Amino acid sequence: MPHSTVPRPGSAAPDIHAQERQQQFRRVMGELAGGVTVLTTMSPSGPVGMTTSAVTSLSLDPLLVLACLANRSGTLALIREHGAFAVNILAVTMDHTSQVFAEKPLMERFAGVPHHYQDTVPILDEAVAAVTCRVHAAHLGGDHTILIGTVTTTTTHGGGEPLVRHRGTYRRLA
Repeated sequence: MPHSTVPRPGSAAPDIHAQERQQQFRRVMGELAGGVTVLTTMSPSGPVGMTTSAVTSLSLDPLLVLACLANRSGTLALIREHGAFAVNILAVTMDHTSQVFAEKPLMERFAGVPHHYQDTVPILDEAVAAVTCRVHAAHLGGDHTILIGTVTTTTTHGGGEPLVRHRGTYRRLA
């Protein structure tokens, strides 16, 4: 059986090693390539969104999507307030857009980004595809919230190759 460097729940590991374990965990999970998305919603001041790779389909009956967002995320708070969100699957050409939605201040992220509205939420015009959702449930998962959305619409924008992230770098599909 392989040796595990992650302590079992309930074991008290010294704080000095917590950061090392988190970095190792990030490296290990970075081996799993993932599609890059931007979750969007509306705020009283306009459209908002954030980049995330922690998104997956959850159910076909009913149609459900799962996304994980940091508990401290301003976008998460606004999704809960608005009650709806979109998952925009980024095209391979949208690495700059991914960076903008990850790094710029929340209310500046949509500046210059072409978008339209569907089911009360913003959809990025250059995305490969998008789904709009109504918030179905939210569950605490450590320092993140597991957000489950009931799919209300699905849209594809002419196909194209999706943006993928692996080992902290944007990649193209082979």
